[in-house]
Amino acid sequence: MRSRTALGVAAPLTLVLLVGTLSELQSRGEPDQPRAGGPAAPRPQADQSEKEAARAVTDAEPAIPAALSEVEQAIRTFEEGFVRDYNKGDSKAIAAHFTEDAEVVDIDGHHYQGRDVIEQGFAQLFASDKDAKISLEIFAIRSISPDVAQEEGRSVVTPAEGAPHSRLYTVVYVKRDGRWLVSSVQDNPDPLIPPHERLKDLEWMIGEWVDEGEDSVVRLNCRWSDDGNYLLRSFTVQREGEPVLSVSQRIGWDPLARQIRSWEFDSAGGFGEGRWTGDGKRWIVKHTGIQPEGKTASSTNTMTRERPDLVQWTSTDRVIGDELIPDELSYTLVRVPPRPGSPSGGPPTSNTRSPQ
Repeated sequence: MRSRTALGVAAPLTLVLLVGTLSELQSRGEPDQPRAGGPAAPRPQADQSEKEAARAVTDAEPAIPAALSEVEQAIRTFEEGFVRDYNKGDSKAIAAHFTEDAEVVDIDGHHYQGRDVIEQGFAQLFASDKDAKISLEIFAIRSISPDVAQEEGRSVVTPAEGAPHSRLYTVVYVKRDGRWLVSSVQDNPDPLIPPHERLKDLEWMIGEWVDEGEDSVVRLNCRWSDDGNYLLRSFTVQREGEPVLSVSQRIGWDPLARQIRSWEFDSAGGFGEGRWTGDGKRWIVKHTGIQPEGKTASSTNTMTRERPDLVQWTSTDRVIGDELIPDELSYTLVRVPPRPGSPSGGPPTSNTRSPQ
């Protein structure tokens, strides 16, 4: 197992610290939706009997069915306390739900161990998003022995800004001195999240944008695809009133890489793809492509939302073939107010292209 310092694991811990017992920020969540993490063999769908028995654990519904076993009642009461402490942003109270040597395995297979590491990870998480809320959906609770129990379910964390995040989870509890505590948590992706929900953090891009320079104009349009599973962007660059290049781009969710990706094709015959990472306000796209003459190209493109109506776009680390391009390329994109009577997120305009 890899050991890490508290500060070193604070960011990745949020992936798990919000899962069932801890988890990272990610899927659209309704008020009585679940908590994320996941069984080693995730069960995206519970059987019918489990579906009937499952219910969301939230602040608003603390009632426990009288027919539940003593262990299941205790675990559900435990979860209600966890949700209350999480939604208060109380990292110390959250950490008290874990054993001293508790272990967390995040979605990438990284291991974190120790109550102190968990507490500091939660403290960093709550400091970065004070108003994040968690809800849990329990699929099954099993009593393994009088002092050991296992729970499987789904968690949904809703940040103050951006789309909710969902995970499947498996939690192992141990009973010590009459109290049930978390001994281990394992987090897995939630396969039931539709692609549309994966892209909600980028919904702010929808609309028309423009950058006007001394001798050039960059125009960008973004809309949802008809099926709602992709964001479609089109770009044009004009110099001295003449079109230079146009690009069409499709942005979607890659379920194998568990990452947002994009694919684009330009009017000169070039094509490329990008891998996206971000936090809702700043997105970094690692782009690679092939130019019409056959040369490879790569760059690191960054979009920073300065305001809802203003985005800074920069391209660095640009390489064409074997040549490093030292100059930084940048645009300031300003949102164009919608035309009267035009639907928001409608079809792209005909004249558009990407500043790749």
